[in-house]
Amino acid sequence: MKNTLRIALPALEEFGADSPLPYAWFDRRGRCVRQGELALRALGNAWPQAMCEAVLHPADVIAATVQIPAVARAHFGAAVRGALEPLVLSDLDSLAIGYGSRAADGSVPLAWSPREPVRRAWGLLSQQGLRVRALIAPQALAPAMDAPLRDPADPRWHAPSPAWSLAMPHLAPVSVSRWQPVWRWGALAAVVWIAGLNIYAAQLRGEADALQRGMHDQVLAAFPNVPVVLDPARQAQQGLDALQANRGAASAGDFLPLARAAAQALPFAADKVAHLTYADQALTLQLADAGPQAQRVAETPALIQQAAALGLKLERGDTDNTWRIVRSQP
Repeated sequence: MKNTLRIALPALEEFGADSPLPYAWFDRRGRCVRQGELALRALGNAWPQAMCEAVLHPADVIAATVQIPAVARAHFGAAVRGALEPLVLSDLDSLAIGYGSRAADGSVPLAWSPREPVRRAWGLLSQQGLRVRALIAPQALAPAMDAPLRDPADPRWHAPSPAWSLAMPHLAPVSVSRWQPVWRWGALAAVVWIAGLNIYAAQLRGEADALQRGMHDQVLAAFPNVPVVLDPARQAQQGLDALQANRGAASAGDFLPLARAAAQALPFAADKVAHLTYADQALTLQLADAGPQAQRVAETPALIQQAAALGLKLERGDTDNTWRIVRSQP
């Protein structure tokens, strides 16, 4: 009886989490180091996950001895049930039955109790964190004593544990892991996360479809000659390249550099541009003011040299206030 908590149960119909229970705690050397009475809830808090032996109340269990012939081990349980059946009035399936091994004279000790109260008691013990190793009939500790186990001086507290009990495996409560709530919350979080991803993916698909439809409509509007739009981006680029080739706009990208160079070559034109056109790689400026100063500055050799240094060629238009700027030929 090493590191074992032996407790005495009350009548099972009165047993609850707050029922006071006499107990004895045995250390690893089998010595009783503590004895007293505590409620089941308090016992579970004092010895969490302790190995427990529960002694049933005499009113809940009946003990007897039956004679069993020598049979194979595989048929021993059936032989015990056959010997027990004449002794009970109820269905054997409604009972929790425990039995020991066969003695040399063929005798087998056994005890039985109503199954459901035993199952409930086992469940209560497990709910408070006690690991039930045995549900012992009090007669198995001392056959001559049939009183409830209460008195701390009762020798049954120190009696050796019998090798059998009414703790039938199929009556054991389903063990609940302490990590089960964590798993449940983790699974719930995963479900919410996956649902959120699916919703976000659906939104992205909707936006992509809307963008695709918009590009499709824009390509058809810009290039009505396109019979079918399959790849809007590629077909739009092809249409733009065709327009640039047809309109001689392959060098349209030279407009901004040419305009910046013209601003440096014609400083007098600042804030005086009334009209500007760009065609055939030439920039034409029409000034709003073509007064004497503009005429004089325009004819200055230094201005022409500065324009040439910038790679430009200045040409006067039909009127004094019109200037044409082109790139100098190399």
